[in-house]
Amino acid sequence: MPVGLTSVEVLSALSKPAMARSRYGIAAVAFATVLALAARGSEQVEPVPPSTSPTLTEETPPVKGEVPQGILDPILKEAAALAKVAREQLVIVRAEPVVWNDGSLGCPEPGMMYTQALINGYWVVIEAAGQTYDFRVGRGGSFQLCPAGRGRPPRNPNAS
Repeated sequence: MPVGLTSVEVLSALSKPAMARSRYGIAAVAFATVLALAARGSEQVEPVPPSTSPTLTEETPPVKGEVPQGILDPILKEAAALAKVAREQLVIVRAEPVVWNDGSLGCPEPGMMYTQALINGYWVVIEAAGQTYDFRVGRGGSFQLCPAGRGRPPRNPNAS
């Protein structure tokens, strides 16, 4: 050990290059993240044309009773309020557990960024007063109404 330096000074001097390298590494990771987010944010999300919106056909029978009542009740209340009808006049067209492709729950808003992970949730479609109400449910039971023409179907469970 050089004369006149304490062990603390020696350790401090030895760790400075390592600290500088870690700072550069952190800065490089932060810069790469910002670039990736900026590139992702510049992508435009195109709405799905109404002709390709998820619809119920004879080949896709409605599934009922698989959505927990605690999640279904607030959705029915909201649909009745939107349609301005009694809850008894609502027709549940679809109520099923699904896996959404990402945090948009199959209903992306242009210019928004979403969690890029599979999301367990529910898909509830209700008809009332001649209107169809497409509700998407995510984690924790929070739901959103998906405007007509914007919805995308959930992940295909048979896809690899």
